Amino acid sequence: MNYNKAIRTIRAARGISQIKLAELTKLNASYISRIESGDRVPTLDVIEKISKELHVPVYLLTLLASEQHDLHGLPEKDTKQIATNLLDILLSAHHDK
Repeated sequence: MNYNKAIRTIRAARGISQIKLAELTKLNASYISRIESGDRVPTLDVIEKISKELHVPVYLLTLLASEQHDLHGLPEKDTKQIATNLLDILLSAHHDK
């Protein structure tokens, strides 16, 4: 799982800074930065906090964080298309509110 890429992608797409996400989740901004750079692996509790503040269900964040080897044989072009479609859906659902 590549939560760092998924969190960074959704956060940036939502226009939320690392500092703002840290404030919303009550986590340290340097910790958010270390998660996004891949230096730290977030716990489930942290994933849930971040997911809540990014307005993304945990299971969708996890799906977006999936890497090729996590998806057991799904062609890479399909996984990239799924990730792109998922991000589009998440962003459009947020804008519709």
